[in-house]
Amino acid sequence: MNYWPASGRITMVATIVGFISEKGGVGKTTCCYHIAIGLKKYYKKKVLVIDTDYQRGGITCRLIPSMLEHFKKGKVPNRTIYTVFRTLYADSDENPELDIVNSSHYDISLIPSDPRLTEVTIDKLPGSMSIKDSNMKLLNHLSAIKNAIERYKTDFDYILIDTHPEVSDLLRSVIYACDYCVSPVKLDLQSSVGVPTAIEAIKQVNEDGAMLTKALNTEEHTPAKFAGAIGMMAREYSEELIFTMKKQYVRLKKTGGIFNNYVTEGDGIRVAAENYISVYDVGGKQAEQFIAVTKEFIERCK
Repeated sequence: MNYWPASGRITMVATIVGFISEKGGVGKTTCCYHIAIGLKKYYKKKVLVIDTDYQRGGITCRLIPSMLEHFKKGKVPNRTIYTVFRTLYADSDENPELDIVNSSHYDISLIPSDPRLTEVTIDKLPGSMSIKDSNMKLLNHLSAIKNAIERYKTDFDYILIDTHPEVSDLLRSVIYACDYCVSPVKLDLQSSVGVPTAIEAIKQVNEDGAMLTKALNTEEHTPAKFAGAIGMMAREYSEELIFTMKKQYVRLKKTGGIFNNYVTEGDGIRVAAENYISVYDVGGKQAEQFIAVTKEFIERCK
C-alpha cells in the first residue's frame, strides 16, 4: 500500500493482514510462513511477521530456530506484543518500542511470540470511576497492537500477524490492527465451520470499534475486511479436489469467500518443516501452489 503526501513522493505504508482461525491444526502458521517468504522471494517485498501464537510460537521458531529454547523456559528475552499489554495493565501511557529480529536465511523481520501472551485479557485493566474512562480503557486495549506497530508501517510493504486458534481479547486486538484478515482452513466440515466464526469475530470487532470511537469522539477506525479463506492440506484425485472437499470449497465460496488457489497435503511441506526451511527450497507441486496462493494474496489484500 502506498500513498502520496504533499511532497509528491511515494511513501510506503504496510498492508496489515491477520491469519485467523478458531480451529487449530488447519495449516494457519504454515500458510502465514510461506506467504511471508513468498512475498520476499518472488516479489521483493519487505515483510514483518508478528507472532501472537503463544502456545508454540510456531512461526517464531521456524524463522529463528534458536528461539525454541526460550519457549521451553516460558519467557523470551525480547520486548514483544506482551510488553504492550503489560504496559496497559500498569496504567501507563508509554508506547514501548518492540524488538524486531531478522531471519538471516529468508530476510524476514519478526516480532517474536511470547508464552506470556496467554495472560492477555481485559480483566487485567485497571478499574475505572466512570463509563467514559472505562470505554477509553477498552478502546486502548482493542487498539493496543494497532498503536504499537504504527511506527513500523512505513518500513514494510506487508505486516503479517499469526494468531492463536481461539476468539479472545488478544485476537480482537489483532483484528483491530488489520486491514485484512484471511482464514486458512482444511476443506472438511469440522474445520470449515470455523470460517463463519472468524468472519463473525471480524464483524464484532468492527462494530465494537465503531461504537467506542463514536462514544469517545475519537478518530474513526477503518474496519478490517475479510479477504477470504485459504484451502490447506487439500486432497485431489486426477488433479481435482476430491468430492467431499470440493463440496466444502463450493460452500465456502458461496458463504464467505475462498481463494481460487489452494495447497494440497504432501511430503514437500513435511520435509520443509522437519528441516526448518520453506517448501520453496524443497520444490515440487506444493511450492508451485504456494507461489499461486501468494500471487492471489497480493491481489486480494491491496
